[in-house]
Amino acid sequence: MSDDSADLRAHLDALNAPRPTRAWRRRTLELLADPAARDAVLRRVRWYATKEPDLVGGRPFSDPSLRAEPGARGRVWAAALLGDPGVVPLLDVIVRRAAGVTREFEPSAKLAGGAVNALGEFADPHALDVLRGLSRDVRYPGLGRQIAAAIEAAAARRGITPAQLVERGVPAHGLGRDGSLARDIGAYQAVLVIDDPLTVRLTFTGADGRPLRTVPGALKVPFAAEIKELKSLVKQVRATLAAERTRVEALMAVERAWPFAEWCRHYRDHPVTGVVARGLIWEFEGPDGIWHAATPGEGGVLVTVDGRALPVPSGDARVRLWHPARAFPGAVRAWRGFVTGNRMTQSFKQAFRETYRASPAAAPGPGIDGALRRVFAEGEWRVSHHDDTRFERKVAGRWREVRPADVPPLVFSEGTREVDLFLRVTSITEEEPFGEPSASAGIRGDALRRVLPGTRIAGRCSVEGRFLAVRGELRTYKIHLGSGGVLMEPGGTRLRVEPSRRPGQKGLFLPFEDELLAQILGTAFLLAADHKITDEAVLRQIRRGA
Repeated sequence: MSDDSADLRAHLDALNAPRPTRAWRRRTLELLADPAARDAVLRRVRWYATKEPDLVGGRPFSDPSLRAEPGARGRVWAAALLGDPGVVPLLDVIVRRAAGVTREFEPSAKLAGGAVNALGEFADPHALDVLRGLSRDVRYPGLGRQIAAAIEAAAARRGITPAQLVERGVPAHGLGRDGSLARDIGAYQAVLVIDDPLTVRLTFTGADGRPLRTVPGALKVPFAAEIKELKSLVKQVRATLAAERTRVEALMAVERAWPFAEWCRHYRDHPVTGVVARGLIWEFEGPDGIWHAATPGEGGVLVTVDGRALPVPSGDARVRLWHPARAFPGAVRAWRGFVTGNRMTQSFKQAFRETYRASPAAAPGPGIDGALRRVFAEGEWRVSHHDDTRFERKVAGRWREVRPADVPPLVFSEGTREVDLFLRVTSITEEEPFGEPSASAGIRGDALRRVLPGTRIAGRCSVEGRFLAVRGELRTYKIHLGSGGVLMEPGGTRLRVEPSRRPGQKGLFLPFEDELLAQILGTAFLLAADHKITDEAVLRQIRRGA
């Protein structure tokens, strides 16, 4: 039971809506002027987040602390109105518990929704990061809309768009502009650093100057609290970095431009987002209104595809994300050469991105009954696929169908890409893994032509249509670029081999993350040295018919 005062308890119990009225807020703050009332509220909210679940027969039951207590929603709101940043992580846990994410308690839609809306009240950027994490992880019916509404409400209070609110609220986690942080712990210096858009590393350096990737034994007991805090920070940075890769990639479908000074602040120079942004290609508007493509180099220098330095734009000059669908084919080829030549691992496919253009004759087909449905372009567009592909735009809160020819080029390309990737994944079967190549397979072929010359198996490999041909000592092999399946020559019989997920050459560069591309390369390294294979099941297949 609660130890709140009778007046406070009655007031909190009276909150019956997801969001309180101004009068309720005002009265709450009056009651919370009493330090004992504040302590009681915070204690109870902390208990919601830390209470051990009671189990009946090994299963959660409808626990009154998370479902039936009348004032639970009122208490999370009261805690939020106090403005204490320490409440934010508590509300994060409460939402996850009440929405059934942690599977500890029976879900409570009222409490989950109240905690989500309360998070939207915080000015602390960490609250926004929590809401973004919840939008990614929570699948409770209706709660996704409440999370989006909380972000939208927080943006409206600041007079900006939800997209601007999100990009301005990306936490820096105390990292320097270079994406690193150093702390002295005992006789060691701990360094947390974002190595690249995919990697966050924590190392410990002692007096000998040798960095260790595991916690030194001398620190484990006397500095256990500091080590725990550092590991928690690494986890938070990784989560933010992953969220930023996803968020920035989603901008590929948006015709968005930033003033140069704003772009520098929230993209190029941000400790986390900057690691993503500096590996991408951007376009900068010149004084003549012409857009010039460049990528941020060392020291903030903007480098064009031919290696020249682009003059620094004025603070209000516009910046936008480069998209190959908007570029000439020659420029796309040149940027792919630049990326591979400079060993740039982009945080997502940009230079090597699949692109699609609407046909003037394209027309929608029957019913949206969708095997696939995706909302994208900052929630303004939706693409669906059943018998055909359809686009819809949100107008006054409702979805309206748009003819393909009238869909903006970037929206069309990104929406069609979603459909194509979905169809390719669902259509590759055990019986037909060697079909016609997709756009993604063509991209892999282009990437392989650029990457293979720098490997030790270059002389044994060539891209031939939809296959990577590999000449081993025992046979020749054809690896399908769309599925990773292997055929053996002569005869065209299939080789069933466990794919290697890691290429066999240390330090091999890939211009973008693609699990299948890495698998294909790993298989190529294996088969180029087929005479060294020791797996008898694989050798029997190779020798049969050779």
